[in-house]
Amino acid sequence: MDKTNVYETLWQVTQKEKQTNELQLLPKTFYNDINEFIRSFDGKELSDEDLNLKRNTIKLLNDLHERRKQKILIYVAYKKQMPQPAIQSEQDFYKKLSQVASENKIDFTVMQKPNTFLLKSLQSIPEIMLPSGRKVGPLEKGQVIEMGGNEEDANFLINNTICQKM
Repeated sequence: MDKTNVYETLWQVTQKEKQTNELQLLPKTFYNDINEFIRSFDGKELSDEDLNLKRNTIKLLNDLHERRKQKILIYVAYKKQMPQPAIQSEQDFYKKLSQVASENKIDFTVMQKPNTFLLKSLQSIPEIMLPSGRKVGPLEKGQVIEMGGNEEDANFLINNTICQKM
């Protein structure tokens, strides 16, 4: 394969990748093929032109790879599937990131204190007196409040259609 054609192909792929937010489809052997091309220079006396070609190919390949990793991060963040067929190393990266994101997901409903209730106000209300003698409010429509300790107060707000349980 002509050295200039390999570099030109890599350059075109990199430019195309820069022009869109979507991952471009690449042959499954793309990285291996380019690495094989780079290794073809090893053990040889290189002209300045070949040395520059090797350096520029490595630089372009690293740039392409970093750009694609950033896009994969975005795919994971938005729970978007990768285009198929995908390069195996990129699929593995996607799966690992998805797993880490899933394992580190915070469930805020579990984080509330024991014996507390999360309530969402259904309407705007001024400050009101609860059955326990505590005051709540003023509340804006849609405001989330945490009612601690007294189930009777929470039920009062729910039964009088002031709030709903979250």
